[in-house]
Amino acid sequence: MRELKFGQEGDPTGDHTAGREITTLNQAPAAEDSAVLRAVPDLRGVRVEDASGIPVGALFGALAEAETGLLRYIDLELKTLDRHILVPIGHARVTRDQRDAPCIRLRAALLEQLEQVPPFAADVDHIDDPFERALLEAYGRTFSGERYYAHPAYDHSGIFVGDHTVVSDDGAGAEPLSRLSYLSGWRVASGEPNIRGWPLVLAGDGARLEVNDLIIDTRAKRVRYVVVPTPDTKGARLIPIGFLRVDGDAREVVAAGFTAADIVELPPYLGGGVTRAGEDSVNAAMRRIFSGRRRYLLPDFRT
Repeated sequence: MRELKFGQEGDPTGDHTAGREITTLNQAPAAEDSAVLRAVPDLRGVRVEDASGIPVGALFGALAEAETGLLRYIDLELKTLDRHILVPIGHARVTRDQRDAPCIRLRAALLEQLEQVPPFAADVDHIDDPFERALLEAYGRTFSGERYYAHPAYDHSGIFVGDHTVVSDDGAGAEPLSRLSYLSGWRVASGEPNIRGWPLVLAGDGARLEVNDLIIDTRAKRVRYVVVPTPDTKGARLIPIGFLRVDGDAREVVAAGFTAADIVELPPYLGGGVTRAGEDSVNAAMRRIFSGRRRYLLPDFRT
């Protein structure tokens, strides 16, 4: 088992013993399917709001990984049901409330959706792979409709700086998700890196591909996916922009944790526009690929 705890990198208190240990529901769990977590009370009491700004409770603490000190979950005391639920750290953002006090705003989940999240029974053995999968599935359902792209898989800050990363000379629209190279008059915004043609480094095994093109949202004027070839160059795949980081000095894009085998496992991209059904297939494949011990490579857990 891996131990997860607060008190290494990023520990504001230096208290390595705070909290309680949570192991697993299974009597004899497989090593790759469970993790020992240590709850942290340091952030207790911070106000939490749902995606619409409605107060839903307060932080009871947080859970972090011993190997890296990185936060993985916040422990939310949900006031409406008098119970605790875990929120992946990437699904929450630090902001300030009307009194200028720090608070946590959830990216997509509304109060009624939080009530459907599996409860976190902090006083019993609880954390295992099926439970974490159930959590991600529950939160995945909150990213729908107009909040679909609020998911951290579409956070483009690892590549781009501005809010509108692509622009059109004439403002003409197209299908919501279109391939940039196929759109007349559309281009990457001035000051943003045009990563088409840049190497894509798969950090999991060091393999190198190339960013062939970008899939853009013409309504939001943002990049949603990059198009990359398969390792054998006989096909193409889509990677959500939130999985990538740019190395401006090296002029290359890095896909953290990805391997060549992972690229092959993604659904084939046949060219042209991208439908919501196609997006759902890509996201489902990502959850299958990054499971078990690799789960924390998902943008859901990026601080």
